[in-house]
Amino acid sequence: MQKEILIFLGVVSLSLFMTIHNHNKLAMNSNEIQLIEQRASQENILIEDGNLIKLNSGVTLSKSADLIIIKQARSTIILNGNDAKEVIAFLEK
Repeated sequence: MQKEILIFLGVVSLSLFMTIHNHNKLAMNSNEIQLIEQRASQENILIEDGNLIKLNSGVTLSKSADLIIIKQARSTIILNGNDAKEVIAFLEK
C-alpha cells in the first residue's frame, strides 16, 4: 500500500511540475514575441526621426547627443565629435 502511494505522489508531482513548466515556457515565448514587436516599433520610430540608420549588412548607425554608435554583430564602436575627423581620415586612406 505504501509503495502505491509513493508511486501515485511521484506521478502527481511530476505532472504538476510539467504543467507549471509548460505554462512558464508559453509565458516566456509570449513575452519574447512582445519584446521583438516593441523593438521593431521603436526602431521604426528612430528611423523615421533620423536617429537610426540600418544597413543591409546588419550594421546599424545611431546617434545620441554628440555620440555616434556603430553596432555590428560582434562589436560596437562609439565615437564622439572629436573622433569624427580621425575616422574620416582613416576611411579616406
